[in-house]
Order: sequence, then structure tokens, then C-alpha cells
Amino acid sequence: MKKFKKILAAVLAVSIFITAFVTPVTANTDVTDKFEQTLYTVLDKAVSGLVNAIGALVISPRRQSIKDYKSENFYPGMDKEDFIDEPAEGAQWSVGYANASIQDGHELDGRHFVGGSLSITDKVATKVLDDQKVRTVAISDGRGITIFSTIDAFGLTNKSVREIRSRFAKYAEENDIQLNSVNVSVLHQHSCVDTFGMNGSILSALFAAPLNNLIGKENPSGINGEFMENLYVKTVDTMKQAVENMQTGSLLYGKVDVTEYIRDKRDPQVFDPYLCRLRFVPSEGGTETWIVEGGIHCVGLGAGGTVVTGDYPYYMEEYVNAQNANLLYIEGAELALTSQGDTVTPDDEITALCDGDEGYGRLAAYGRALGEKLTTITDETELDPILNVAHKEIFVEISNAIFKFAAKFGLLTNEVVRDGLKLKVVSEIGYCEFGKDVAIAIIPGELAPEIAYGGAMTADDPLNWTGAGWDYDSFESKSGGRELVVFGIMNDQIGYILTDNNWHSIFTENEEIVSTGSKAGSFVAENYFSLVESVRP
Repeated sequence: MKKFKKILAAVLAVSIFITAFVTPVTANTDVTDKFEQTLYTVLDKAVSGLVNAIGALVISPRRQSIKDYKSENFYPGMDKEDFIDEPAEGAQWSVGYANASIQDGHELDGRHFVGGSLSITDKVATKVLDDQKVRTVAISDGRGITIFSTIDAFGLTNKSVREIRSRFAKYAEENDIQLNSVNVSVLHQHSCVDTFGMNGSILSALFAAPLNNLIGKENPSGINGEFMENLYVKTVDTMKQAVENMQTGSLLYGKVDVTEYIRDKRDPQVFDPYLCRLRFVPSEGGTETWIVEGGIHCVGLGAGGTVVTGDYPYYMEEYVNAQNANLLYIEGAELALTSQGDTVTPDDEITALCDGDEGYGRLAAYGRALGEKLTTITDETELDPILNVAHKEIFVEISNAIFKFAAKFGLLTNEVVRDGLKLKVVSEIGYCEFGKDVAIAIIPGELAPEIAYGGAMTADDPLNWTGAGWDYDSFESKSGGRELVVFGIMNDQIGYILTDNNWHSIFTENEEIVSTGSKAGSFVAENYFSLVESVRP
């Protein structure tokens, strides 16, 4: 038995080493030679086979059958009959805002892991530079209330989102509040306390899983239970406060080009170059509230560190607050999009603030630069008080061997159900309209911008390994002439969502490792179109 354990440990270590360390080091996104592409594909299959073989040696966790699954704490939103084209008589926008710290004061106790990348060693927090916060907006056109919350975190599962909803629903029921939609997203900082689970002690999970799965006990992950309980409490508190703070006013939409601040690490070179802003101006004056979307990864200090920071949005907010405005920032379609950091230089004030830490200083300067950009928006459209919103529950198949492996060993904390021999993640997508001019795609992961805006890889592109086209319209083309904005990593984190024909190898890319599989793009697209057509036939 001891010999078997040693062999298993060795195989596990090799597999994790390959997936967690070799891939980022050897990543080469420009493989055009067909022989090399074939070689990498073969290597991929070999690793997948190895990981699947290891998984087969372990008793699976007890999973509910999809046939027995009962949906709870899911808000479908409005039916097509409730999607209006003109404001109701006397309708006005009402908006409320609140924020709170989600830190519990024990981040450095050795039991709080840091999200951002896989690690063999325990990646616990060693230093706290910034606060982690939850920020919430409650908004209404007079026909019920929609909630948008964003959390400083690497990821949050749909299961956690539904726990938050269940707690807030009690308050809504007690106060006779009609909730149309309750949404929670993360800013995907790679330097925050882990709230997703995949950044915990891998070795502990590997060796604890077989027995835990056998007796039906929950597997260890990177999530700290006390931290999560505090997160739930604080998030629900901000939702309550935002509702209580609601006041009437006008809502305006504008955007600013920040192309020079964005770097696309993966072809095709497609991204939304704008910071898009919904600006609420209270009728009686006072502090404005800005809902801002931008597609830029929060990875200013790298992905493998142990320092806790709110990354550039923390300093963007600081700048916006100084303009007498609240900020709710939401990540957009940000697959492989990161900051173009050499466009900013920390001044003496920031350098002093950051104790001479050049990387942290650049991160702070970058956030302030984006905040300053937001203040230059002058061309705005006033939006009619129309807020249409609908959601659809989806079941995303896990075909990626590494994701299956993580699910079996407790490192994937999403709600997973069985569908025959397949494993599927319970998730959801959404569609929303602000006035007559703006459409919102609500996506539970990191979407490839070309799925939203067009420009997907063609069949004859040398970087296309499959030789297939992408036979789907863009999300924007289905928006009825409205400008499309993507609210990404919202209500779940199912990883990267690539077009099917841009799936390469874990040895040449990073995105393939953290994705449910090569068909995630077409699956999400088909379900998104189905949802939109159900309310806008």
C-alpha cells in the first residue's frame, strides 16, 4: 500500500508540475507550423489521459443527478411581455449605492490563501497593501429593483452567489421589495484572498479527497470559511444599504477610448477599447454614482504572489471618489487582456505612497490614469428610465481533464451535477437593457471579446489549429441597434470562454488550462442567443 501511495504521489506531482508550472514558462502563442501544432495536440492528449487516469483511481464525490436538480435562488428576471420600449408613465430612475470592507482582520494568520495561480506550496497571504471591498448599486425604473455588486476577489462561484441571494431575499420579503435581478461579480484580482477555492493546498486536497469522497465529507480548498461568512454578511449589508439609499435622478451613458492602456496577449487582436460609463446624477444634487465597465485583467503584481492588493481598480476608485462620485467597476470581455503598464510612470507622490515599490507604484499610477480618463467623458446620452432584464440557467459541460480533476479533488467549488457520465457546472447568463441605447450581456466567465464584438479567427488563419470557422454572429449584432456592453465574471466563474476554433494547447497557452473545455464558446453563444430571442423575438 505504501508503494502504491508513493507511485500515486509521484504521478500527481508530475501532472501538477506540467499544468501549473511548465505551461506558463513555455507558452508560445504563435505556433503556425502544422507539425508543431500536431505535436502539441498529441502532448495535450497524453496529459489529459494521465490526469483522467489518476482521477479514475479516486472515488468521485457524491454528485446530484441533473434529473433531480432543483433550482433555488435563481432570478429569471422578466418575460418578453415585460420588456418595454417606452418608459412607463411618470417613470424615473432610482439608484442607491453602498460599499464595505470584506476583510476580517485575520488575513495574515496563515489560513488565508491568495488567489491568482496554481501553486504546489501553500500560497498564504504574507502582506496586505490594500483593502478588499464589496461595492453595490441598487437601480430601478419603477418596476422592481435590480442589484449589481462587485467584489474584490479572484473568483466567486454561482453557489456562493445564490447563498448571498438567499440571505438578501429574506430582507426583501420582510420589506415587501420586488427584486427583478440580483447580480454579483468579481474584479478578478490575482492578488486577493482566495474566494474561489482553486488556490488552496493542492497536496492536502489530493491526499484528503479519496477518503472524504468515500465518507461524503467536503474536501479542503483554498476558501477560508470565516472569511467567506464575513463576505456574505458584508455583501448583503451593502445590498440593504443600497436599497435604503435609493434616490431619483437621471442616468447618462458615455465612454472614453483607452486603447493605449490595453494589451491583448492573444490573437485575434480584438477588444473593446473603451471604458463605458453609466453616470447617475441625483435630482437633488450630491454624490453621483458611476457604473463603469472595462475589459482589463487585474494582474498588476503578477499572478503568483502572496501580497493582498485591490489592484488598479482600488486607485481608480480613489480618483473617482475625489470627484464626488461613487464607483462600481465591472470587468468586461477580458480574455487575455491585460494592462499596458509602460504607458504610465509613477510620480513622486505615488512612489512615496508605495514605499518605493516600483511595481505597486505603477499599479497605483495606472488606476489613477484610468480614473482621470473617466473624468474626460463629455459626449453622453441621457437614457430613458427603462430597465429590462432576463436570465437563463445553463449547465456547462466539463470536458477539460484538468477541470474534472479539480472537481474530483475539491479544488473546483462550483455546483456540479451528473448528466449520465458527464459532469456539468450549474451556471447562468443574462441580458439587460438600459434605456433604448445600451444592451448588457451578463456572462459567467472570461469571455473572448470576438464572441461579443465580432472578428473571430477565420478557418484559414495560420494560428487556427482546427481549420474550422466560427459560424456565429456577434452578441453585438443581436442587440437591436443598442450599444453592447459586457458584464463579465458575473454570477459565476467558469473560466475562460474561447471560440471553439481558437482552442490550442496547454503547452502553448494559459487560457486552455482554466476553461471548462473547447466547446464553452459555442455553448455560451447558443444559450445567450436563445435568451435574447426569448425576450426580443
